[in-house]
Amino acid sequence: MLPLETLLELTAARHSHLCPRQVLGVRMGMRAATLLGLDLPQQDKRLFTFMETDGCAADGVSVATGCWVGRRTMRIVDYGKVAATFVDTLTGQAFRVWPNPDARNQAAGFAPPGVDRWHAQLFGYQSMPDALLLVAAPVALSVSLAAIISQPGLRAVCEQCGEEIMNAREQMCDGRLLCQACAGSPYYRLLAGSQPPGDTPAHDSDPVLNTAKDDHMAGSHPPIIGIVGRSGVGKTTFLEKLLPELKRRGYRVGTIKHHAHPGFEIDQPGKDTWRHAQAGSDHVVIAAPDRVAAIRRVDADPPLDALAAMMTDVDVILTEGYLRAPIPKLELVRNAHNPQPICDPADVLGYVTDAALQGDIPCLNLDDAAGAADLIEAYLAAHAARGDAR
Repeated sequence: MLPLETLLELTAARHSHLCPRQVLGVRMGMRAATLLGLDLPQQDKRLFTFMETDGCAADGVSVATGCWVGRRTMRIVDYGKVAATFVDTLTGQAFRVWPNPDARNQAAGFAPPGVDRWHAQLFGYQSMPDALLLVAAPVALSVSLAAIISQPGLRAVCEQCGEEIMNAREQMCDGRLLCQACAGSPYYRLLAGSQPPGDTPAHDSDPVLNTAKDDHMAGSHPPIIGIVGRSGVGKTTFLEKLLPELKRRGYRVGTIKHHAHPGFEIDQPGKDTWRHAQAGSDHVVIAAPDRVAAIRRVDADPPLDALAAMMTDVDVILTEGYLRAPIPKLELVRNAHNPQPICDPADVLGYVTDAALQGDIPCLNLDDAAGAADLIEAYLAAHAARGDAR
């Protein structure tokens, strides 16, 4: 292991100065070398690091370990924490290392007298013993490191946007090989006029529609409106009030509930359909004179458009749980949870809230299902007018 002073000089050179978080990152990397018995910084790719924040601490870890994003030996898992998990890919042994919560207070006792708090951390973190500065714990990964690393030379082409996909990151959706963006989980949307070369619209792009509210309205399915908000704000309760109001006005309404975690069940153990699924059926359908239900196994979260396309017998679809989908939304905001909205205002038709929110977006009280139905009707009318114009 290179001396601490040398490693600090190397990381400072990347920032033109040295800060406490760089010191923490270097010390964390040095601790990993001791815990795993490895000679670091590495020249090969034996050590893999999951870093829980970007910035100065990540550079300190990289300098000390030789794990870099560019070498595909570090992955940023953005938890907003100065913490890292170090994995010996040869043995499978892994340790998570993070700063002792009391390290800031302890640092002053290891720094020159009279320095300010920032410099106390800068100097103290360099000389504090590992037991006071850091906490380390053995861990088992809940993700497949082999899948993350993948294999060199793997290439695929998205059947929708035509872009190349590396490292086996493609997904199969309804029999089509798609990139993750086209499969329904983009972190961006193309603006009007930015259509890339080629005949197939890519990702959320539409040459006519230029707002997030309209991106999902161009498909062959009814309009979609999201009922969203933080966990526990009462989305389902509000839906139970809104649905009868829309039905009273003559609308046929479908609903889609997004469940964030795998493993939910809608069938009762012991029933015939449950037994079919348990025996290995990938697509179970039960039919009766008054209703039909289907249970289908999938390999990935189905795109919202694909689900909506199966619901052509309704006038509007209300979703619950698709917080980041580029669809128009009614956002529930409650003082008791957090009075700050979390959606892009461009996507919000109105707030259902007991908070005093600023701006031009309509605000309804928590029981105003009629007001919410009015906003939905106004949107549907505008959407229909745009469709007629096209």
